[in-house]
Amino acid sequence: MVAGFPRWRRGAVGAIGVLLIGASGVMSGQAIDDPVERSRMHLGPLGLTPSIALTNLGVDTNVFNQFENPKSDFTFTVSPQLETRLRGGRWRLRADGRLDAVYYQQYATERSLDGVFDSRVERRSGRVTPWFSAAAASGRQRFGYDIDLRFRRNVAEMATGVDVRVAGRTRVGVSARRTRYRHDPDAEFFGSSLREALDRRTDALGLQFQYALTPLTTWVVSAERSSDRFEFTPSRDSDSTRVDTGFDLSPSALIAGRGRVGYRRIVGTGGVFPGYSGAVASVAANSTLWGRTHLDVAVDRDISYSWELLYPYYVRTGTTVTITPQLTARWDVRGRFGMQRLAYRAVAGVPGLMTDRIDRVGLFGAGVGYRLGRDMRVGVGVDRERRETPVLQHAYEGYRTGVSVTYGR
Repeated sequence: MVAGFPRWRRGAVGAIGVLLIGASGVMSGQAIDDPVERSRMHLGPLGLTPSIALTNLGVDTNVFNQFENPKSDFTFTVSPQLETRLRGGRWRLRADGRLDAVYYQQYATERSLDGVFDSRVERRSGRVTPWFSAAAASGRQRFGYDIDLRFRRNVAEMATGVDVRVAGRTRVGVSARRTRYRHDPDAEFFGSSLREALDRRTDALGLQFQYALTPLTTWVVSAERSSDRFEFTPSRDSDSTRVDTGFDLSPSALIAGRGRVGYRRIVGTGGVFPGYSGAVASVAANSTLWGRTHLDVAVDRDISYSWELLYPYYVRTGTTVTITPQLTARWDVRGRFGMQRLAYRAVAGVPGLMTDRIDRVGLFGAGVGYRLGRDMRVGVGVDRERRETPVLQHAYEGYRTGVSVTYGR
């Protein structure tokens, strides 16, 4: 996992390894939270929470997000999911998996079977918790707002670390991770090879400080040093430093979720990569207002790599708000509003290249739902997405209307 790290990273990973080995001897009689008990089904120490969703059963009016002559098609997606929790003494295992079977009636090239898997194993004690995680994702649906083409992308990540309780309310943690991104060799978008532009490896080391302000609120400060190395375009290589702070809020709190704001500095090592230094943020919070209206808010600001070689990345700033008033015990309505701002950064010294290019994507959705019991919901809705950009070939507008049926989510 650490092969190819610079020397200082190898030393840090080695220190984590020493802590992992030493952690196995630390014991405590303190009660430890058991996530197995929150599962829907129990088989001794094994907890299972299955769910399934049928979504987008309807019409997509712009299958390819085209500026002119948009194509329409009937589509739906079936998504079974399984959450697994296992305990054995002080060991805990979490393994979550989901499949998405995407169907288009006329355009068979847009069909796909996508999958996501995420796992973590840890050894809990009163003071030291070593852990290891592994995740993988493979899919052909669109990732983000930069590329309108559906193509297969594979992401694999491995990470390890240790969390240490240094006082009654204070914990510190160190971690190391490696992530690899792979794209279809034959995937091209406007003449550019996505594999050559986006295949890369990310290595990162992190440090985190946590202080429990209350039983429901934890203050967090974290720092991360990472490097991105591109397999086919080393001119895009970069090193990044990120520091942020914020709060983790328990699901039992009036406002639940997590929020981070901070600073990131990214510097190119390949010669033409434009540097960035500025604010970053990540917020995902929800609350129930007046006992009947559920509110979800997501805010994100960070760097995303672009497929365009002359624009190595863009600064993505986005906000999405979802409001779900509960009209009766079974009926609800839902509204979703969002805006994404993509500020592209261009390489220097190219005549005629836009240096202040900004794309905007507006999102709007509305629907109504009916609950069949505690775990099943049937809904019908419409979503509109519109992209405005100075590059006319990338502008589009489309509607997706359809029925959704969810169980266990």
